[in-house]
Amino acid sequence: MSPDENRGKTLKYLVLISQIGISMTVPIVAGIFLGKILDDKLGTNVLFLAIFSIIGIVVAFMNLFKMVTHDFNRK
Repeated sequence: MSPDENRGKTLKYLVLISQIGISMTVPIVAGIFLGKILDDKLGTNVLFLAIFSIIGIVVAFMNLFKMVTHDFNRK
């Protein structure tokens, strides 16, 4: 394998790892942020924070599942 091919594979895996990290982080942080805002506006303790955090975690793992199954279907 030539150094250029090796570099290309390394960059491809780096992009995939970055994409996984971002697609898992954004929904969780958005859920926490939205839940906190709703709790502050409505005067609830941590009700919406808990609900939207769980929704964010579920969405993050759904994104991960979609990316993994898409990658397997391509091969």
